[in-house]
Amino acid sequence: MKQKKSSKLQVSSCKNKGFTLVEVLVSVGLFVMIIVAISQIYIAVLRSEQTAYALLNSENNIRDNLEFMARSIRMGRNFNLSEDGKMLSFDYYSEGAWQNAEYRFNNSTKNLDKNSFPLFDSSVLEITDGRFYLKDSGRDSQKTIIIVLEATTRIKQKEYIFNVETSVTPRILMGRGS
Repeated sequence: MKQKKSSKLQVSSCKNKGFTLVEVLVSVGLFVMIIVAISQIYIAVLRSEQTAYALLNSENNIRDNLEFMARSIRMGRNFNLSEDGKMLSFDYYSEGAWQNAEYRFNNSTKNLDKNSFPLFDSSVLEITDGRFYLKDSGRDSQKTIIIVLEATTRIKQKEYIFNVETSVTPRILMGRGS
């Protein structure tokens, strides 16, 4: 008789130590829902980061090429602008000699060319419009060249547009000796 009492005590104490099947299923279900929600947030952050890096790369490409153009324009003289503003030609001083440069918006390749060589990486950027303006206030004043670009880039089937404008003043006074 004493054995039966002790076995009943052991059985009843075992029932209180574990979880029921319903409790386990509910806790596993909640855990899975939380993990799914967190993983979706993580994936969204990764995609946003990739898009931001791609946009930054495009912006750096534009900035680097505009700085390249500005350096040659600053050392330039004898500026000629096409009637439609799509081409700028001039002489610039580099490596101890005067050289000719021609920047032209190439509508067929959607790029900006320097002496018929594309400046921008067409796999990253497409230049949809490029124009040059020449601001001249008179014989004894500096000319200012204004560069206006519109560029687009595609990132994950979405198009982003960049509108960029910069002005460059040559170091050589145009009214004297040019």
